[in-house]
Amino acid sequence: MADAPDTERQAVEPSAREVLSVSQLNDRIASVVQDTPALNGVRCIGEVTDLHQNSTALYFALTDGDAELRCMIWANRYREMDANLEDGTEVILEGDIDYWVEGGKIDLKPWEVIVVGDGDQAEAVERLRSELEERGWFEDEQKQQPPAFPERVGVVTSLRGDARYDIQNAIHEQDPTVDILVKDATVQGSEAPTSIANGIHHLDRSEDVDAIIVGRGGGSDSNLQAFNTDRIAEAIFTANTPIVTAIGHTDDRLIADQVADVATITPTAAGEYTANSREEFLASEIEPLEQQLEAAYETFRQEHEHERELAEAVDEAAASEGLPPIYYKAAIGVLLLLLLVITALWLGVI
Repeated sequence: MADAPDTERQAVEPSAREVLSVSQLNDRIASVVQDTPALNGVRCIGEVTDLHQNSTALYFALTDGDAELRCMIWANRYREMDANLEDGTEVILEGDIDYWVEGGKIDLKPWEVIVVGDGDQAEAVERLRSELEERGWFEDEQKQQPPAFPERVGVVTSLRGDARYDIQNAIHEQDPTVDILVKDATVQGSEAPTSIANGIHHLDRSEDVDAIIVGRGGGSDSNLQAFNTDRIAEAIFTANTPIVTAIGHTDDRLIADQVADVATITPTAAGEYTANSREEFLASEIEPLEQQLEAAYETFRQEHEHERELAEAVDEAAASEGLPPIYYKAAIGVLLLLLLVITALWLGVI
């Protein structure tokens, strides 16, 4: 093998490579961020998503639909601002980019918030939600009940995501005989609506698929926006196979969850719901019925025994008061016969 050029050799010389700890490297990144004028005093417009807060700070993501940036405002600073932020609020933020050394994360720390109004994404989602509600797509009458004991379950999710394994494990813990057919799909980004809808259509055309789970793990509101599109809503609503969704959290109120026949909290919950345990079903449904049947039979047997004892008691009581009626009839017949004989003798007939 030919020797490497001098420039390459110098690049891999051990003496030229400095091994840093994670803390040292993060400190170096923080210094670069802090000393870069272009990252200080920036102004950025976007839509607030995935907002949550505690007593210390307000956390959210700022998104333009294609990208997002984590943001944090200290609670005391937020109280001094004339702003009431909610998911879907479009804002202009002014602040510094900050790098959190311990967590290795970058975010924007705004010192000024200007509320522009409702964001385009939020308005589009609410328009679609209202439209589908008027069509009756959320009505309970439109829901299908998944079979209690499916033989084959279709799953639309990413083959590389944890959701796939959570669903598989949950189903087979309930019933290891259930066959699972996974359709790979892109579950976030611009291609996700078409990919997920095609996955639903594909599995719905399989006559031996008894139920379909559409799922992914949790994520920010931006990551879940595919499940707020008309493409996926229509695929779920028009499916002949019952659809169970498992997307993020129920608080997200995704349109896909509202259209689905059943919405669950997590992929694991979807698997547990779709495939019931036959042993638990027998324990919870059949065994109580068996116990009730045995109790009813015992009650009937005791009542029958009691009636038999009463009948025997009546017979014994009747026997103690005299002979049965047949004996009286026979005695009367004998007496009549004797009377006829005596009468005949008296008349000299015999």
